[in-house]
Amino acid sequence: MNSIIGRNIRRLRWQRGYTQSELGKRARISQGRICRLEIGNENPTLTSLSRIARALEVETAELLRS
Repeated sequence: MNSIIGRNIRRLRWQRGYTQSELGKRARISQGRICRLEIGNENPTLTSLSRIARALEVETAELLRS
């Protein structure tokens, strides 16, 4: 599941032209954590998923779709 979430975060971030750092600032999450989430090395919390979804202007469910 983490790899699916990570791929979705990366895809949506690239589509919007955001760097990991920029997404982190928008979501109030460190760039390092964004990186770990994208490569599937860290489990996201509901809070972090919600913040990332808001920063990417999508519903949280979009991050969970395979």
